[in-house]
Amino acid sequence: MNATYLVQGHMRPILGKDEVRKALADYRDGIKTVLDQTLAGIKQGKTPDELVQEVKLSPELATSPYLQEYYGSVAWTVRGIYADYVGWFDGNATNLNPLPPAERARKMLEMTGGAEQMIARAREAVEAKEFQWAAEMIDYVLAIDPANIAANEIKARALTELGERQINATARNYYLTTAQYLSKGKEQN
Repeated sequence: MNATYLVQGHMRPILGKDEVRKALADYRDGIKTVLDQTLAGIKQGKTPDELVQEVKLSPELATSPYLQEYYGSVAWTVRGIYADYVGWFDGNATNLNPLPPAERARKMLEMTGGAEQMIARAREAVEAKEFQWAAEMIDYVLAIDPANIAANEIKARALTELGERQINATARNYYLTTAQYLSKGKEQN
């Protein structure tokens, strides 16, 4: 259509026919490569967790100013494509009927020495700047004791650190909003 302006929903407008054409071509090529790689991986029997580690934009597309992960991400798109084409089941028979989260958490905490031990390990993970790991460990405590103050504080700190390192607005806002809720929101409810 030879447009001069492209007004996007989540980014700045793009001005100039050449820039609009380049942006649309990059979007098209980026979507196609992620879809093609994901479908190829599905046909090879790969799981969503494997695919998010493998599916990448080409170096040229990865440096395109129009494909920076400010709003979505390649990994989220891969998971969405997988769910759309294959559904919820990842091919691991263990995941057909998983334990309920609270039961899994109780067993994990028993195995690791209890909630206080898990909290101590999560605190160490935060200090070691392993923020994702800290949040994952604390989730076991919160699954059986959602009001645990120490666990909520550690998770809030881990999520704040993760959020502050994000360029993706959606991830950043979700991390920081959840951290704020854990820190302050529960006091007000």
